Amino acid sequence: MIVVHAILLVVFTIYFGWMLVLIWGWSINQKKTKSSSLENLAMSVLIPFRNESEHLHQLLSSLTALKYDKAKVEFIFINDHSDDNSVELLKQGLKHFPFPYNMISLDESSFGKKRAIEAGVSVASYPLLVTTDADCLHSENWLQEINNLAVTGCDFIIAPVINKKQSGLLSNIQQIESLLLAGITVGSAKLKIPLLCSGANLTYTKSLFKNLDPYKNNYEVLSGDDMFFLEKVVKENSLINIGVSFDSEVQTEGSKSLSDMFSRSIRWAAKSNQIKIPLSIIFGAIVLITNFSILFMIALVILGDDSIVFFIKLCAIKTAIDVLFLVLLANRYRRYETIMYFPIMVVFYPFYLLTISVGVVLSSPSWKGR
Repeated sequence: MIVVHAILLVVFTIYFGWMLVLIWGWSINQKKTKSSSLENLAMSVLIPFRNESEHLHQLLSSLTALKYDKAKVEFIFINDHSDDNSVELLKQGLKHFPFPYNMISLDESSFGKKRAIEAGVSVASYPLLVTTDADCLHSENWLQEINNLAVTGCDFIIAPVINKKQSGLLSNIQQIESLLLAGITVGSAKLKIPLLCSGANLTYTKSLFKNLDPYKNNYEVLSGDDMFFLEKVVKENSLINIGVSFDSEVQTEGSKSLSDMFSRSIRWAAKSNQIKIPLSIIFGAIVLITNFSILFMIALVILGDDSIVFFIKLCAIKTAIDVLFLVLLANRYRRYETIMYFPIMVVFYPFYLLTISVGVVLSSPSWKGR
């Protein structure tokens, strides 16, 4: 049992170290240039969509409220073979849209988000590209905050995505997960070792996209447009100016049922087998091993092991570090009520990760009928 204790101590110590580094990265203050002293760069915003009729109204309302020079931005909506009434609703909504826009559709031989983004890039008028999703909400200064960083010469800008503020147990569990992922995204990017990014809030230059050709050899993977791009960026890290836009968060829709939540997570996890970012792989393995170790300790206690005090100490320290990170994130994104749900998350998350891991092995993830 001494050997087991030693292994568990090493596992948890490594986890503690990683999380403290990410918390430090999150807490680093960035120098900000007053937006009033900066020019507005011209940018093209790419929004792929497929069967998003229930989200288009709030998307357009969100975009309409943006504060940005109308002469310096265009919105490109790319229809990925929607078979609901998304196209008709979007055409109707765009009649009163205040910004320049274009709407295109993929031809019959092309499908998928990656092809949609490529189609958007091909018709984009401007050298700076911003991508987001049709189920997102954007703060009124979203583009301005991106611009404030882009003018400094960043080629690839990572920004946070969090779940919309909603009530209920399932919603708050997902909000906790999205907050922690946003913290990892921002914290690692500030330290110049990006582990994650999201295509719902990603900015890059057209020249970088064309030079790296990020989707080559991975079109068959349903998702991952963002992480495959990040993989190629990390490989060329010394040649690319990576930035993180701390204040340009985007809010996205959470899953409406537990089964949808598991399905989405399995789809996201499945793509990780194809993505080879060394530090992301290491960090993901540490998180999995740490949570599986908790399940292992629970099993030992059930079987009568008398090391419960040692196990409680390890879990208590882990929980304290996680809570510290969550409190910092909840304060920044005004999600204070999520903190009260964290005890449930502590119990739920190891079993959740185990289920996701089994699901990746045993199931074939699908997305919107594909």
